[in-house]
Amino acid sequence: MTDQRVSRRSLLKWLGASTAVVGLAACAPAAPSAGTTSNTEAAAPDSAKKQMSIATYAIVFHEWQRHFAREWAAEHPDVELEVLEIVYADMPKLQLTMLATDTLWDVLFSGVKWYPYSALSGAFLALDDYIAGTGYDIDDFFATAVESSRVDGVMYGLPYEMHPGNPALIIYNKTLLDEKGLDYPQDDWNVTQYAELAAQATDAENGIFGTQYLPGNYYDFSSICRAFGSELFGDEGREFLFNTAPESIEAAHWIWSLRNDMKVAPSRDESEGLLFSAGTLATSTIGLYAVLQQKDDIGDKFEYDFSLHPVGPRGQRGYNAFVSIFSASSSTEHPDEAFDLIKYLLRTESGIWVMQNPPSYPIPRKTVWESPEVTALPTIFQRSLDMMTDPSIPGPFAMPYNVRFQEFQDTWANTIPDLFYGDIDFETQMQFVQDECQAILDLPRPT
Repeated sequence: MTDQRVSRRSLLKWLGASTAVVGLAACAPAAPSAGTTSNTEAAAPDSAKKQMSIATYAIVFHEWQRHFAREWAAEHPDVELEVLEIVYADMPKLQLTMLATDTLWDVLFSGVKWYPYSALSGAFLALDDYIAGTGYDIDDFFATAVESSRVDGVMYGLPYEMHPGNPALIIYNKTLLDEKGLDYPQDDWNVTQYAELAAQATDAENGIFGTQYLPGNYYDFSSICRAFGSELFGDEGREFLFNTAPESIEAAHWIWSLRNDMKVAPSRDESEGLLFSAGTLATSTIGLYAVLQQKDDIGDKFEYDFSLHPVGPRGQRGYNAFVSIFSASSSTEHPDEAFDLIKYLLRTESGIWVMQNPPSYPIPRKTVWESPEVTALPTIFQRSLDMMTDPSIPGPFAMPYNVRFQEFQDTWANTIPDLFYGDIDFETQMQFVQDECQAILDLPRPT
């Protein structure tokens, strides 16, 4: 019988994905830049070797994934490893498409946003027996990262990244605040103080705004919703509480007021091209993953620093843990080697190297975060770690029960700007967002 499977390379070409082949073996030539496709073919595979592939995140601060994949391949001469870069936005669709055509990579990355859907669709190998059978020290990973790697109690991957979400921190322009004689934000400040500082710093006539806060992602809103005292989902992710929980309504109105009452955040037109690095914002939300990058983005234009996002009106804090995960495909012909490759990528030594070549973000292992190399980083890292490991602060990723993340996120993104920009009456649009998003939660779960 003729093998009818579509080749991985031809499938990627057919999909038109922004995929870069960065090395077809451990001794491959230098990688082309991310976002381009290499047409260079490696020599014919050695049939005596085990043929494997790994899909890595196509972004410069994840170059460590390719570095250690090649290093692992060099230590396993019986394996010919194909190392590829995949653009993040392409990965959810690619996983499901390649699952359907039986062309998945042996090892691949996921974001927690789409990971459960792919897992329940059968894309990943369950790793529980491999973890137990090898005595792998899973307890060295942070509990939230481990729990985010489970779907219905099954470990379908190991976490390589955990941060407290896109709006978890505030970066502030010290130079601008100094010029206006304003105090710097503190970790224990609250949303009222944040709004007051933004008002004092705003000079709209000269294109300066105190903040640009607007949660275009539902999971970013869940962080502030928790700070106001409510979850965004109820009944284990089946019920949308956006316009039913008083605390959620209060949080939404606070965001709405920044533009429509206080005028401290830009309108839709004013927000075009507005960047913190250009010095036109007194404060901006930022993720912990982007802290080290600011040295290159801002340079010596002005002085800046970081604080935690403000607590809610009753002193509560919330965040939304974002976890990224490496998995082995359910169809890999070499599961032992695939698991070994994942373990190699996530060693403590790898996690420390990650921070230095080039500066990136620590792997969520306790031994990494406790290392001198990480404790020497700006103090916002350890302050964020204290928040993420405080059991009294809610932080799990807000996931619909039916794991229809993309449909839910698309619905939120298409309906929420009209609310927060004030284009439609607050009460009317609140109910519209509620109804549209609840309709997605009412859809069945994949089986």
